[in-house]
Amino acid sequence: MIRLEEKPFELEGKRYLLRCNMAVLETIEEQYGTLDELMAASVRDGSLSLLAAMLNDYADDQGWEERWTPAQLKRRISHAMLMELDLVSMLFRSLSPARKENTPEAGSAEPADSGN
Repeated sequence: MIRLEEKPFELEGKRYLLRCNMAVLETIEEQYGTLDELMAASVRDGSLSLLAAMLNDYADDQGWEERWTPAQLKRRISHAMLMELDLVSMLFRSLSPARKENTPEAGSAEPADSGN
């Protein structure tokens, strides 16, 4: 079973779990047209849009009425905080196929001990 990567984030006294799911991707594609256009935006603007989409998705999931825009977030968080979240990397990991672990149950052999 694949579990979405989650990052805790607190904003104005509420704890959110940021995750990049299909709903977040859909919101970004509605805003930018394609993910390529998101990547063509400045890192700050693209990251703020991702953050807003993730916050809004979690708020919706929790039944909260809060909705955030990139402009609102720009006034509430620092550039350093935004870069520390590294949301663009999180986006890319969510789009990459999951790698299976090499486990004995999956038929992989453990490397032989060379005795050195």
